[in-house]
Amino acid sequence: MRSITISTLKPKPIYRKNYTASSHLIKTTKLSFDLKEDETIVTSQISFYKNPNSEELVKELFLNGEALELISIEVDGKNANYELLNNGLSLLNPPDAFILDVKVRIHPESKTDLNGLYQSSGNFCTQCEAMGFREITYFLDRPDVLSVFTTTINANRDNYPVLLSNGNLVSESATQAIWHDPTPKPCYLFALVAGKLDYLQDSFMTSTGREVDLRIYVEPHNMHKTAFAMESLIKAFKWDEQRFNLSYDLDIYMIVAVDDFNMGAMENKGLNIFNSDCVLANQETSTDSSFIRIESIIAHEYFHNWTGNRVTCRDWFQLSLKEGLTVFRDQEFSSDLRSRAIQRITDVNQLKTRQFAEDAGPMAHPVRPESYIAMDNFYTSTVYEKGAEVIRMIHTILGEEGFQKGMGLYFDRHDGDAVTIDDFVASMADANNYNFENFMPWYSKSGTPEVSIEDEYDSSQNIYRATFTQKNQTEPFVIPNNFGLLSADGIELDSGMILVDELVKTFEFKNIKAKPIASWFRGFSAPVKFNSNLSISDRIYLASGDSDPFNRWDNVQSLWLEYILNSEHVEEQKLFEMIKNIFNKDSDFALLSEMISLPSEQIIHQHVGRINVKQVHLQRETSILSISKALKELFYDTFQKLNYKKDYDLSSASVGERALKNKCLSFLVKLGEYELAFKQYNNADNMTDQFSAFQCLLDSSSPYKEEVIERFYSQHKKDAQVMDKWFSAQSISSSTSVADIRKLMKHNLFKMTNPNRIRSVMGSFTQNSIQFHCKEGYQLATEVILELDSLNPQIAARFAGIYNHWRRFIDDYSSLQEDQLKLILDSHKLTDDVYEIVNTALKGNS
Repeated sequence: MRSITISTLKPKPIYRKNYTASSHLIKTTKLSFDLKEDETIVTSQISFYKNPNSEELVKELFLNGEALELISIEVDGKNANYELLNNGLSLLNPPDAFILDVKVRIHPESKTDLNGLYQSSGNFCTQCEAMGFREITYFLDRPDVLSVFTTTINANRDNYPVLLSNGNLVSESATQAIWHDPTPKPCYLFALVAGKLDYLQDSFMTSTGREVDLRIYVEPHNMHKTAFAMESLIKAFKWDEQRFNLSYDLDIYMIVAVDDFNMGAMENKGLNIFNSDCVLANQETSTDSSFIRIESIIAHEYFHNWTGNRVTCRDWFQLSLKEGLTVFRDQEFSSDLRSRAIQRITDVNQLKTRQFAEDAGPMAHPVRPESYIAMDNFYTSTVYEKGAEVIRMIHTILGEEGFQKGMGLYFDRHDGDAVTIDDFVASMADANNYNFENFMPWYSKSGTPEVSIEDEYDSSQNIYRATFTQKNQTEPFVIPNNFGLLSADGIELDSGMILVDELVKTFEFKNIKAKPIASWFRGFSAPVKFNSNLSISDRIYLASGDSDPFNRWDNVQSLWLEYILNSEHVEEQKLFEMIKNIFNKDSDFALLSEMISLPSEQIIHQHVGRINVKQVHLQRETSILSISKALKELFYDTFQKLNYKKDYDLSSASVGERALKNKCLSFLVKLGEYELAFKQYNNADNMTDQFSAFQCLLDSSSPYKEEVIERFYSQHKKDAQVMDKWFSAQSISSSTSVADIRKLMKHNLFKMTNPNRIRSVMGSFTQNSIQFHCKEGYQLATEVILELDSLNPQIAARFAGIYNHWRRFIDDYSSLQEDQLKLILDSHKLTDDVYEIVNTALKGNS
């Protein structure tokens, strides 16, 4: 029986509360792909069985399937009784156990959404998370259905000599390769790659005695940029064994780099597919920050082998179960390998820039959301970065030993399962006999908690009291607060961790001989906004003398923010004298670089009422110019001291030297020192120094601007990753107009179908507040969103988020943004991805 049903209704939310387990599960899945230039035939044989926990009589079993041409379908070798729908098919009155054979035709060659099976630069690759597998064949496309996969790939080996899938290679011939993954997995972790690729090979002997074949596959012309990724992978293998006692479980581990990819990378079991930008690196084409980012992402995807693959999510509402936990793990990896202080500053800066803004906008949602329309819209900073902060708070409360006990119990209980956030927290609680019940609002409530701190000193009893008030809450969060109390002469009087677990809670510290200066939330021990009654002088003191480097930086940032927005409240002389003193006594160049980096305009926007873009930009630029003038001699001397020839390396010391040197250069160029930047550009033997000088010259009135644009292009035009930098640097320059952006989008190297390239141009331009925020800028963004919505809805939806905070801007900007939102919403055939973002922005209260 066959019928077709097409829905024209507006998309409806899916709710966490409505979760029900699948009536059937899958034991084995056998897939066969016949890859051709103009079509792909997918044959599947799926062994279903009745869920032993389901007692209902099953009248229909719905299988997800989209953009599939059904060729044949059989149940136990006989004609199937089914109903074909626009988003799948229903098997009618299915047996408790049966074999389903399905053959479908798909067209990877024409897929611009980069979802399911698609082609990139002539190679086949997949992206199945969150819901891409349903575009490959009919299946129970949900993370709580796990199956053992065997994959046969048939192809012309002249065109596609490399044929890869999950697990271990069983056999291969002149026309096919067969892969078997012995570990049951949900279909979102399925992967396939076929194409003309070379690979870098190494090996790793695990602590369990397994020799793992390590391979990184790239297009042949990129082989010279794979060594660092392999080094990073081996470091990740070692670290996960040493820190978490977790070893790899297959005979081979593969990474494939492709140019067209929506995300950074994907942790498919045994076959990670990466955006090329997150793999390829060498001294001449990658900046220090690119190297460190690649190292982190390589590790992140490997760490998913346990936190995401071996133990996976029951449903997509539990996404932070794997992502928040794995982000925490990759942050710890980077902290252990490099500078813990700089890593913490980097992570918190990103959290405050992106996640705090998300929490304050219409798309605000808990770490565990309660509903979604398009799941792709919830791969957010809240789920990832705030989710990692919630894990970090559990670690802070339990300590390293207690946290590792919890992780051990978590894997003992749930290895091979699809579980929930509650299961993870229960493991932490049970392993440590600790009650986390009051901690759970961190997972269920949206918004950034705000804490005010009032303190007093009782000199008659030598008691210091601090009262913490959680503002605008009806129930308290459990907030761990790492603290230190400092005396006026720099002695630490007390330190430790206190739990702020009531709406109003007062702590007493006894035997304190004089009122101390308090250093609260050291290391940003909780993702909160807090206000204390620290004076400007107190903050200057902490910036200079706190033993916690993060809080030194954080206090400097608060001073810069005050200086930019309320300069009359800050004595310039004291502020600049503090910077000079810090430079004289501190040898941590990376930390010094961060301390003289002013808050971004995006951060400043969060600290004003209605956002006046031009005013904020002018205030920040005026402050930079004043700092440059006041500290010119310091910046010049520091630049000269660090501007010497040495062999390039990626040690923390060398990275810090280059960071501080180039930060000083940026201040000096503001004063017209163009020759310094031009000379550095000409003499640079690494991309960090060359690109820093390039950026400085672009964002100035330098007479060398056009020359370096052309020279940079001529030198690097054959390198896609460097060209993304070239496009981005121009797009974010304050001198780049909307007309200039339109010109860049007509460049022969610009492709609307390549996510990296559109991000490098339009994504960068949306951060160019002084040029983007105008009628023409908004119109361009809307044109791009609507065009992308027909090509790649995931990327279109991310760009649509630029209007999320339209209500927070002054009328000159907010009315123009509202007009664009309405224009987008009125467009025909809007995808669920973009509809959810735009509709929420218009209805929400930002």
